[in-house]
Amino acid sequence: MQLKPTILVAFATISQARFGQEGAVQDIIQGLSTFGPPGAAGTLAGQTPGVLLAGASACAKLELADEIVATLGNDPEVLAGAAALVAAEKNFNPSAQDVPTICNNPNLPATPELRGIVPLVDPAVDGADVQNANSAQSLASPFNDGGLSVADLSRAQGFENFIDEA
Repeated sequence: MQLKPTILVAFATISQARFGQEGAVQDIIQGLSTFGPPGAAGTLAGQTPGVLLAGASACAKLELADEIVATLGNDPEVLAGAAALVAAEKNFNPSAQDVPTICNNPNLPATPELRGIVPLVDPAVDGADVQNANSAQSLASPFNDGGLSVADLSRAQGFENFIDEA
């Protein structure tokens, strides 16, 4: 059997995608089951994959991180889980675009403890080494965002290879 060229292109595209990135954050949020109302952590954890997929708004994960804190409380463990979501890599479809999207809404995240954190990006993106180092640094010690959006903060820290999304 001979593979058609379109099938080969589809396999090449799929092999470039980074699957399963969403599960790590989902597990962290699921682990917060002792906080908030019964079942709330599981419900919130179930929403994490959807906000990290390519078709989701870049701001949706920041909104969900705020919802996690609002629902489960501001215990340091909850804040760490929500921060992991803020910093998580959002997928993008390499056959549709070649750079990630980052939220350009200066009001998100609204939770003060989550501000100043920049997201990871796919290591194949030009400049990812800078952004991913900044993301790790911002998780340990958030940048002073000065009211900037996550997109503008990423730019201020030296990463510009992305698309703004409000």
